[in-house]
This record gives sequence, structure tokens and C-alpha cells, in this order.
Amino acid sequence: MNKAITGRITLNLIAGIVITVVTVVVAIFWMAARQNEQAAHSTETMVIGGVQAMTRRAESLANDYGWWDDAYDAYVDGDAEWMEANIGASVEETEIADLMAIVASDAGVDYGWLLSDDLAASDVISPEVVAGIRELAKDMPVESLAARSSFVKAGSDVMLIAVSRLTPLSRASEVDAETRPYFVVGIVLSEERLIDLGRSFLIEDLHLEETSPASGSENVSPPVVDLFGNTIAHFVWTPPTPGYAVLRNVLLPVSVALALFCVVAFTTAFRARRIAIALSDSEKEAVIAARTDSMTSLMNRAGFTELIESEEYEQACANGKLAIIYMDINGFKAVNDSIGHHGGDELVRVLANRVTSVLPPEGRFARIGGDEFAVVITGDSVREKAANAAATVVGCLDQPFTIHGFEFHVTVAVGYAIAGGTGLTPSEIVRRADIAMYQAKNGAEREAVLYNSTMETGALEKKQIETSLRRAIELGELQVFYQPVVRASDLTIVGMEALVRWTSKELGTVSPATFVPVAEETGLIHDLGRFVVDRACQDVSKWPGLKMAINLSPVQLRDPDFATGLLEVVRSYGLDPSSFELELTEGILVNNPTIAKRKLAKLKEMGFTLSLDDFGTGFSSIGYLRQFPFDVLKVDRSFVRDIGLNATANALIQSLVSLGDAMNLSVIAEGIENEDQLKLLRLVQCEYVQGYLISRPIPAEQITDLLKTVGEERRILLEAGRDDRRLAAG
Repeated sequence: MNKAITGRITLNLIAGIVITVVTVVVAIFWMAARQNEQAAHSTETMVIGGVQAMTRRAESLANDYGWWDDAYDAYVDGDAEWMEANIGASVEETEIADLMAIVASDAGVDYGWLLSDDLAASDVISPEVVAGIRELAKDMPVESLAARSSFVKAGSDVMLIAVSRLTPLSRASEVDAETRPYFVVGIVLSEERLIDLGRSFLIEDLHLEETSPASGSENVSPPVVDLFGNTIAHFVWTPPTPGYAVLRNVLLPVSVALALFCVVAFTTAFRARRIAIALSDSEKEAVIAARTDSMTSLMNRAGFTELIESEEYEQACANGKLAIIYMDINGFKAVNDSIGHHGGDELVRVLANRVTSVLPPEGRFARIGGDEFAVVITGDSVREKAANAAATVVGCLDQPFTIHGFEFHVTVAVGYAIAGGTGLTPSEIVRRADIAMYQAKNGAEREAVLYNSTMETGALEKKQIETSLRRAIELGELQVFYQPVVRASDLTIVGMEALVRWTSKELGTVSPATFVPVAEETGLIHDLGRFVVDRACQDVSKWPGLKMAINLSPVQLRDPDFATGLLEVVRSYGLDPSSFELELTEGILVNNPTIAKRKLAKLKEMGFTLSLDDFGTGFSSIGYLRQFPFDVLKVDRSFVRDIGLNATANALIQSLVSLGDAMNLSVIAEGIENEDQLKLLRLVQCEYVQGYLISRPIPAEQITDLLKTVGEERRILLEAGRDDRRLAAG
């Protein structure tokens, strides 16, 4: 822990205190604002409800006066005296409404009464308003009471109008609807009416304004919209603010509490900083000591491992700019036996100093063990630098060592390896350098030995497999078998997994576990993968409705053109990417999660389904499931094998299925071999299963026959045809 870290810790503590205080204050003000918002919303609901009640009253009046036999007959007969006595009096004497008018369907106002000294009914119901009334009443029923309402300007006031057709109630069907005049009722939204309406909801200042209040105003202002969809006014009032009352009550005690909290927190933070600085100094010394060899002051194994696994050296390895030299002192035991361990320790120190003096500046020297050392070299022309450094080390040790008065001729076995090729890590280069060093030691070589692949055990067999596999791909000797995936509940076939098989003329039957790693090491995996995808596309096109699962290699995923090439092949067969499920193992994610995430996202975007295969066997982590866009979780057969045999296995499989459900992943259990396993998987509601109980991997022709046998429902009967399927597969 250095001073920068302790400083960050202090800043984080202070930031935490500030954030806490700000959060509390903001939360209090937010709650007050929310209470005010809720109160405003509540009063808005009540005001709108009051206006709607006024609207229903106006519509009721329009229906009562409009659907009236005597009124209709008087209108037809032109009986103005009757109209004045029965309708006009309602306005002028009872003031049941501010406006009543009869408007011809194709003209203006025939009769009208308005409680106003300044305006006539025809001023309110202008030709434009008549046109609006016709549009408003266009969909009004002609044989039932169903008035329509809206708002209009009445001089400087706003009037609520309700419209019905003047109709003889007893003989409505006898009168042509199109010739019926309109009966209009109007109620002015006067200041008095609005005050009365507001007070019924404990609102003191309900009124109308032509424009909406300015932004930032606390007033509520729902609009008033006229016949033509124009906003002609706004209902405006000041809503209650209960939140501010609460705020005034809690502000003082909360402020005192926050002040006390800040005092305690800042005191604790600065005390913690002093402790952190002291710990930082101690930790720095401990870290250096843990990574330093006490005898030679070189890096020790831990420091060396940390160095080569750093991002800088991994990048150098990926770019082919890394070399590692391994060396071992020959005859070191003889020195210890001759002059004791103290003499051996002195030899190690002198040797370390001598080698350090001849190494290039970019070389990093480490003591790996008792008599083993390593050198890391990076940069351009690393092959030449490593060869020169290795030769220089061998040469500098030709001179004898004088230890405690005794002269010793010491030699070292030196081996080195250079980064090259895809997928190599610094740890792999270390392993290769170690192999080369032992080759030098076993061969008593006086010169440094450069690693080559023939030093590996089984290298010849791998070469034979590579050659035969290359030929098999070119000649089409490989086969693709398919194993059905079924829905656990009813054994309906939902998909197939494509599995490559190889019977070589020279090597016989070769397991995928043997030839796939060779294909990955040699780059043949790309041709092998294309073969499998091509064959799977050919076959799945004959089995519509089934999803095809294809296994991917990490090497394939590292190919920058892989996703595009895969999509082109799938589309060339007229198939949809959603018909394919790409199975990946956890190792792909661990090696380079950032790149893997980007490439998986691209495949997902193209429409492919992504499956995490062999879940639970390696680096399994919920973090990987959350970080990467998987659709399917394939539970490894090792979990299925023991279910029904012990409670732990049952609990594990239940947990894995529940995990899949919780993360919205389909779950497939692999390796189902007996009906007891199937029953238990059904019991824990595992969605899909796959295994020898259903079918072994079989050729495409037998899959076609199987699909014909099970019919359109594609349900497999375990008792019917199981032996035949196994016999055919075997």
C-alpha cells in the first residue's frame, strides 16, 4: 500500500462522508417535493372531476330540453311564444343555465337566450361555432340520449356548452335525423362558479388564465380545449404544500445529527489515514521482501511469476517480443559437499553478480530455486538478443570461481525459448525454456539450446495426427454425428448437437479429445470448424424446426473473421442464424475476457444463440454468466452422473437449474443414461436433457429415420425403439 493508495483511501472516506450528507439532505428535500407533487396531483384530480361533474350536468340539461315533444312541435310550428315561456324562462328566470339556443342543422341560431348584457346568443354561437357543433355532434346517436360537450369563448369568458338534437321523444324514429336542429346549453365558467368549485376541494384561488403560468411556478394549470382543439385557457390554482411543513419540522434535528456525524466521521477518517500510511510503509517493505531473493537480491520465483504475468509482458509475448532463458548450475551439489552450504551460497552470490554484469539492459534476472535462474528479455529482435545473451552467459561462466580459497570450474545448462505463434502465454514460454534447459542438461551441451517442438514428449505422434487430419479434411474422411436434445417433460426433440468423428485409414478411430487439441495447436481447427459448420448446415436444412448446436474452439473465436465467415456460410444455405446454438467452454472466457465479451456480443447481434458448455467443470462463476450474453447453460455430465445416488449431487443439480431459471437461461443436462436420472431432472424442472438414454450420437441418415419414426410431434418413447437406436448407433 503506497502513499497514493492511502491518499485515495482518505479521499474515498471523505467522499463517502460528503455523499452520505448530500444523500440525506437530497432525500429529505426529495420527499418533501414528492409530497407536494402528490398533493398537486390530488387537487388536479379533484378539480378535473368537478369540471367533469359540471359537464355531466350540462349534458343532462341538453338531453332533458332537447328530447321534448312539445319543444320540437313548437319549433316546427314556429311558436316563439311557447319557446319564450318554456325555454327562455328557464334561462332568464330560473338561471338554470347561462345559455340555451336552438340552432338549425344547416344554418345559424333560430332561438337563443343568454344571461348577458353585452352579448347575444348568436355572438357566442357564431357560424364558426355552428360548424364546430356539427363536427362535435357528427357521431352522436340519433335514437338515444347522448349529448356532446366542449368549451367555447363567450366574450372574455369561457363557456361550457352541451349539445343534443331537438327530437320528439315519442316519435324519434319518424323524424329525419339530419333535419333535426341542435339544442345547445351553455354554462359560463365564471369567477364565482370556479371559487365555489375550488372551495369544495379546499382550494382558495381556482381561476382561469389565458396563458399557462411561467416555468418554475408551483401553480397547477391543466388546459381548457375548445371545439377546434385549441387551448383557450388554463385552470390555475396554488396547490397545497404539505412537504414544506414536514421539511420545516425535521430540518433542525436532521442538521444537528448530520453535524455530529460529520465530526465523528472526519475524525475517524484522518485517524484511519495515519494508520494506513504506517501500514503502507510496512506493506511496501513486505512486498519487496516477498519478491526478492534474500541471498542474491535478485527477483525470486514469486517476483518472476508476477513479472511475466503482468500485462506488459503478456502483450510482449502476444507480439512475439518475449524470450526466456533458463539455466541450472551443473555440479552444484559437489560444491556444497566440498566446502559446505555456506560455500554453496557464496558461489550462488558470485555467479549471480557475474551473470548480472554481462546481461543486456533490458534483461531481467531472477533466481527461481536453489541452483536455477531465469532471464526475461523483451523488445524488438528478441531472437538475436536472447541468443547473444544465452551465449554470453555460457561464456562468462567459463572462468573459474574462487570460493573460500578453493577454485571451482562451474558450468551451467542453458536453454531458451522465443515467443511465437498465436495463443502462447509467458508461462508457456517458461515451460518451453525449462524443457530446452533440461535438453541441454541431459545432453551435456556446452552451448545454449533453443527450444523446438520435437523436444516435446509425443511430438512425433502429434505430427502424424496433424498430417493425417489435414488429409482427412481435404478428402472429406471426417463424419459429423448428431445427438438429439429433447424437452425433459415430454421427450420432444428440440435440437441436435453436431459432433465430429474420425476414423483414419492410417491411425484407426481417433477420439476428438486427441485430434481437436492437435488441430488447435496447428491451426487446422479453422478448416475442421468450417467442415463441421458446412455439414451441419446441409443436414439441418432437412430437419426444419430443430436447433443445431455446434461446438466452438477458443482458436476459432480469436480469428477476427470468424463471425463474419460463419454468418456467410449459414446464409448461403438459406438458414437463419437463430437456428444455430454455439457452444463455448469456460476456458474461452478466462483467457481473454475482454476480447471474448466483444466477440460473443457480435455473434449474439447476428442472431446466434450462445451456450456455456460443461458448466461447473472449470472456472465456473455466476460473474461469467452475468458478464457474457449466454442464452443456454449446459450442465456437465459429472453433475448428472451422481444424482439419485447422494443428496449432495441432488442439491447441486437443483441449484444449477435454479441458477439458470434465475438468470433467464435455458438449462440442458448432459449425460442422461438412465430413467432414474431423467425422473429426478424432471422433478427439479430441468428444461432439456441429452444423453445415451435418449440416443447416442448417430449419423444424419439415422436422425432422418428417427424423425420419421417419431412423427410430427417428435416425441421419443423410451421403451419403443431404444435398442434399435443404440444398435444403429453402435
